[in-house]
Amino acid sequence: MSAILSSLAAFIRERLPQTGARLLHAVQSSSSGYASIPADELRPALQRSVETICAVFGDNNAGPLNEWAPYIGERRARMGLSLDDMMSVVSGIREFCWQELTEFGSDRLTIGDVRQFEDAISEFNRLLLLGYSQAMLTLQQEFRSQRRAGSRLNSYSQAMLTLQQELHDQAEQIAAQQQTIRELSTPILPLYEGILVLPLVGAIDSFRAGQIMERLLTAIAERQSDIVIIDITGVPVIDTAVANYLLQTARAAQLIGAQVILVGIGPEIAQTIVQLGVDLRGIQIGANLQAGIELALSQQGYTIR
Repeated sequence: MSAILSSLAAFIRERLPQTGARLLHAVQSSSSGYASIPADELRPALQRSVETICAVFGDNNAGPLNEWAPYIGERRARMGLSLDDMMSVVSGIREFCWQELTEFGSDRLTIGDVRQFEDAISEFNRLLLLGYSQAMLTLQQEFRSQRRAGSRLNSYSQAMLTLQQELHDQAEQIAAQQQTIRELSTPILPLYEGILVLPLVGAIDSFRAGQIMERLLTAIAERQSDIVIIDITGVPVIDTAVANYLLQTARAAQLIGAQVILVGIGPEIAQTIVQLGVDLRGIQIGANLQAGIELALSQQGYTIR
């Protein structure tokens, strides 16, 4: 475990009394289920979640995470939170951790440090959803046991049974199809040696943004790529959230040594970016994919003839 990761973990823990309010607001504003939980109950739970992640990459201690993440996932299931609520908190915690990394100083970490940092977040998310899914299955079995014993379920109980079954089925589908969804929704194309193209199509939400970042970082590390072209021609709307997602993805790619070229910015999106005050310093801009390819090749010492 590197000393810089231990320092990052200490940095995040020391700031939690102040930054915890930001995480709480982000989670409650994106999820109606979490918005119904009192702030004095939810905020300590969110802070403990972040602390268990810090223990993994900062102290090489997975014990607190292995105990806490499945427990809180099960507890949220029994509180009646939906799968969408769980996806929102997963994305909120990941985005919070990356913001803290940026504040700490991304240039201080090596590629290996960044991968360990992201691996710790991913493991928390996996165990959280695992605890939630198992609780859904248990609730379903409890309802079935009551029915076999001759218990009469009223209309409310029957509706709950149907809901629990649907949620469990959704959790199983996500676990079984996660890899397929990543590959289909986020194709990463090797254009030339050291050059990758990431074409983005359709709306980008917080959950998909996390998948894009994770898949792109993996591809850069595996292929040792120097340049990434991000093409947003197919993204219909750019708002504050989408702009932040794109910037986080670009910065994460830069952290592990890849230069980013952003292409496909249309007139309406350009106007929106200016109005939002999005800082694109450090990111090269191309008018379209062709221009981005020419720019990338020229930086590698090649030209198109």
